[in-house]
Amino acid sequence: MTASSSALDGLRHALPADTERSPLHYVLDGMTPAIAFEPTDPTEVATLLHLAAEGGLAVAPLGARTATGLGRPLARYDVALDLRALDRVIEYVPDDLVITVQAGATLAALETTLHEHGQYLPVDPPPGDEVTIGGLLASARSGAWRGHLPAARDLILGMQVALPSGELVHSGGRVVKNVTGYDMHRMHTGALGAFGVIVEATFKLTPLPAATRTLLLPAPDIEACGGLARRVWDAGLAVRAITVLGARAADAAMLPPVPGVLVEVAGGEAAVERTLRELHAVTPGAGEAPPEAWTRLRRLAAGPGATVLRLGVPPAEVEIVVTALERTGLTAWAHLAAGSVIARGDIAPSEVEALQTLAAERGGFLQVEVASPALRETVDPMGEERMLVEALRRQFDPHGTVNPGRWGAEL
Repeated sequence: MTASSSALDGLRHALPADTERSPLHYVLDGMTPAIAFEPTDPTEVATLLHLAAEGGLAVAPLGARTATGLGRPLARYDVALDLRALDRVIEYVPDDLVITVQAGATLAALETTLHEHGQYLPVDPPPGDEVTIGGLLASARSGAWRGHLPAARDLILGMQVALPSGELVHSGGRVVKNVTGYDMHRMHTGALGAFGVIVEATFKLTPLPAATRTLLLPAPDIEACGGLARRVWDAGLAVRAITVLGARAADAAMLPPVPGVLVEVAGGEAAVERTLRELHAVTPGAGEAPPEAWTRLRRLAAGPGATVLRLGVPPAEVEIVVTALERTGLTAWAHLAAGSVIARGDIAPSEVEALQTLAAERGGFLQVEVASPALRETVDPMGEERMLVEALRRQFDPHGTVNPGRWGAEL
């Protein structure tokens, strides 16, 4: 369906001329939008969404474009909404460990500000700190820290969201004690814009650990890796990440190409030294590994150049799933605490059903992280949540204005 010229003209008249961009820079899922804007104020985002909804236009919000492979391909795409100009820190109170930041700010820029005060936002999404805050929240992607540290949705104190109705709505607040509307901003986290576009968020922060070290614990096979990883987890040590590596994953992370357990130790100096001693005692062959291994794993989890799937299973099942994936020729690794298994390789759409069955048999699910449109069409992103998502979508975006098709069939 061709976008209405009158609706497009309405956007041009309502938004500042200097916010319009070339649509050629915003190709998604093989489609080029009819028009593109980079607003500089949340009210402009709300205005754009409202006029798009009235004109029957489909809008795709964009930031660093690190998670555009999540969900199914877009069904329609008329307007690119580039949020990167919304990149300001609105308020930062280091003594309160609270910051309010706009959605277009990158995690890297935020870290620069926070590290000056010995603080950080404890998230490690793929592919790394180039993600925007809006993309971090809309995708809810996580890495090896998940399960050891709070999830992104649990760090949010408040949120501002632009709705297709033209409203700018707030939930929560900017202080730790104010949590009114908490469930509302949890709803928007991981929703891929289904219920509105996140334009601002307030987070509770964490002091930076005084020391961090990375150890690689050897094991004869992946099954032994699973048992070793759980012993480390159960020991209550000062660890921030425990990842089971198949041989291919270890090689891709530029580590010795054999199965192993990668452990990040983090905390106070004394706690870190004690943890290192205990890990060396439990695994005599343990050795220090470069911290860049974590960066490489985050990059691998985001593509490019391969299909990437995530299988969520109970932590007790991760080594079974990693072993099965390695036998099929895939590169596989698992973040133990979250039960998050990453599979990377040349995966055909016809092979996805078998991998879905593998996850289901272990009490889990499969999610497409990076793939061709054809493969993404084979996986239902809603699963058992379909009725809830559709009901909320009808309430907040009844015309299917934002990212139509991402969650499956249009309303």
